[in-house]
Formats: sequence, C-alpha cells, structure tokens
Amino acid sequence: MSSSAFVYSFTALQGAPCPSDAKPFQDSTMPPRTVYQLLPSGRASICLTVQISGELPLGGLTLTPSLGLYATGQSGSTYSACSNSWTNCGGVAVSASPTRAFLPSQSLHIVVTINAPTGSTLGVYWLWFWACSGGTMLWLRIGGVNQTLQNTSPASQCLRTTFHVSLAFNSHAGMLPVYQNGTLPLL
Repeated sequence: MSSSAFVYSFTALQGAPCPSDAKPFQDSTMPPRTVYQLLPSGRASICLTVQISGELPLGGLTLTPSLGLYATGQSGSTYSACSNSWTNCGGVAVSASPTRAFLPSQSLHIVVTINAPTGSTLGVYWLWFWACSGGTMLWLRIGGVNQTLQNTSPASQCLRTTFHVSLAFNSHAGMLPVYQNGTLPLL
C-alpha cells in the first residue's frame, strides 16, 4: 500500500485586472457611512482584497456584494432589499470577478463592477460586503439626489454565519467620495 501527500501553496487568487485609472481608497477599512457618487459614465469598479476563514457554505461563497436601495419616507431613510435579485436593483447591476470562493484562508483579489445605465433609479444604494461576517457596507449615490442617511443599518437582520471575512478596500474607479457619516459633504 502506498500513500501520497499533496501540498498546495496558495497565492492570492486574481480576478479581472483593476482599471488602470483606479485611485486608492483614503481609508482601506472603509469608514462607516461614507457615500460615494457614481460618475456620469454610469460604471464604477472597486478593487479589494479579501481573506476568508471558517466554514464556507456548500457550493462556495458568493463574492459579489448584495445591492439594495434606500428610500426616504416620513420616518427618515430606510433600506430596501430588491425582492427579485440581490445583484440587480433599480436598473443598477453589480458583479464580481472572481465570482465565488471555495476554500477558506484564501487571499482573494476581487474586482467588483457597478453598472448603472441611463434610466436607472436615482438614489442612494448600499453594497453589502459580508457585513454580517466581519465585512462592511458601502453607500453609492446615483444621480444628483440630496439624501441623508438615518437609521441605516440592515445589519440587525443578520443571521448567524459560519465564516468570517476580513477585507481591505484597495482602489476604485468611476466614483468619488461625496459624504461622510451620511450627512457631511466631502466636496
């Protein structure tokens, strides 16, 4: 009887290349409630590095962030998940490359692409980067909507997860920060 031992060496897995005009994030830990404005091109990219630990779901972990749209009513701003899709909301679509992780302890370089064609619903969208599992959220304003964010944490609906995500936001293209803490203009 013979036995074989396999040794695997993982380097950071790379998705699509980051755009050449990408600018570094001012704070790679993403201060909460910073709102970014999508530029008139209607297309943006976010380049990040993710480290995953714990037990991944069967079939792997989806690397595309979830997308939602904030609505403003009499009680202030509330978030709204899109009922028909986690990756397409108000005409805005989000995708990631690579699309899934299958092993924990991988260091992944991910490029997230946001596409908001003409006719998309104007407003403030949230991108959910595994916020229930150690990640965070990013807010993206589309159009000239003057909207403040109040009572804006869908994290209260988190279910228990079996994995943890540590992430660093590296660079971005096609968007710029316009508000911090939801209400303070940066420009």
